[in-house]
Amino acid sequence: MKRTAYLIGMLIAAAAIVSALRVDAGYVAISFLGVLVEMSVVTLTLLILAAFLLIWLVVRAVRMRKLRREAQAARRDQRARTDLARGVLELAEGNWPTAEITVTRSARDNVEPAINYLIAARAADLQGAHERRAGWLRMAREAAPDEVAPVLVTQAEMQLKNGQFEAARATLQELDASGQQNPRGLLLLARLYRQSGEFEKLRGLESKLRGARGVRAAAVDELMDQAYLEMLRTAAESGDAERLERAWNHASKPATRRPDIVLAYARGAMKCRNHKAAEKVLRDFLDDEWNDPLAAAYGEVEMPDALEPLATAEKWLRARREDPVLLVSCARLSMRAELYGKARSYLETSLAIKRDPVTYQLLGSMLEQLGEKEHAARVLHDGLAMAIGRKANLPKIKPRRTPVRADGGGWHT
Repeated sequence: MKRTAYLIGMLIAAAAIVSALRVDAGYVAISFLGVLVEMSVVTLTLLILAAFLLIWLVVRAVRMRKLRREAQAARRDQRARTDLARGVLELAEGNWPTAEITVTRSARDNVEPAINYLIAARAADLQGAHERRAGWLRMAREAAPDEVAPVLVTQAEMQLKNGQFEAARATLQELDASGQQNPRGLLLLARLYRQSGEFEKLRGLESKLRGARGVRAAAVDELMDQAYLEMLRTAAESGDAERLERAWNHASKPATRRPDIVLAYARGAMKCRNHKAAEKVLRDFLDDEWNDPLAAAYGEVEMPDALEPLATAEKWLRARREDPVLLVSCARLSMRAELYGKARSYLETSLAIKRDPVTYQLLGSMLEQLGEKEHAARVLHDGLAMAIGRKANLPKIKPRRTPVRADGGGWHT
């Protein structure tokens, strides 16, 4: 509509100018640098219009070229975003080879191409293509040279997953030296220390973990508790009582109230022949909070006075008369105190409450040592049937008669 109005206005103006020029065409003389140029007003007007039109066309062409470049860039950007989104979905659904191709074919057109290369590195890693993974990580680093943390964290994570501990150590050290250490990097470093058994270094890292923003206290507690548990188990396997005590003393107070950690220490102490320490830590825990695995372990302590732990267990039994685990522990302690009648009673009561193969085995072994062979065999047979879930279904075997030689030289049965 505007163009039509402009055109009509220009025609009216042109008509007015032509009418005016019929009366007097006019005369124009221009002198510039000693040169005199003479022309009519009509000619000058046409030259001005032609110059204006030429300038307009040039500006229009330049603008159209810019608009075309912008449109092409927008299309490439849209294609890059679409490929990135599709690649992420393909990676999530397990189509790793396709995802690797999708996220990299338009990576250069993305605002942050490092993202595409990091996803491609994960896809290659999931395929076991470690060389391609290294190539994509290198390209990600080249695409964002000032942001090394995402690349190094991703690389360390994949190295740890593949058991490449020394390579992961070097990567995390490089991350720390770069000054871009972050909570995820600290957690990976803690995981490396735990998996490689460097518990002292892990303990030294605890304060950094607790001070790092974004790291949940519960995650640090779980990590450290697992480290304490492995420290205790390693010390127990070594049979070194002093090392076991150091590991126990290094554990945090909340950790020493976890049943699995208490059990690891108690079993380690018993293995190191420190039954007194095992008995105390088990007794202290069970006095405050009941736990079946710890109650079962209490029946294995060997004290100089065998009646002392038995008295403690029987005190608990008065409040837990139908606890099959505690009954078995009382039976073990009774056997150690040579009170076999009481041990037998506890085992039989436990089996009446809950049938368990271990209890059958204990009762059968004790009866065998007491000379009750047939009864022991029946108990052990019942325990075996219970363990496998059924008794053997055999046809009844008829007794075989032994052949006897007759006086006449023949044989008869």
